[in-house]
Amino acid sequence: MEIVSPRPKANSERINVFFPPDVLQKLKALAEAKGTTVSGLVRMIVLEYLAQK
Repeated sequence: MEIVSPRPKANSERINVFFPPDVLQKLKALAEAKGTTVSGLVRMIVLEYLAQK
């Protein structure tokens, strides 16, 4: 069975980020409330931060 990504991953690179359990729990709750994944939420937060700089 082939898994198809919902969108192309052009010009992207994977990284690992480690958070303490309490921070991860808060991120999971916030991501669920926004209807996204933790990785999607972190991506959105970082891109918004960089856009303001």
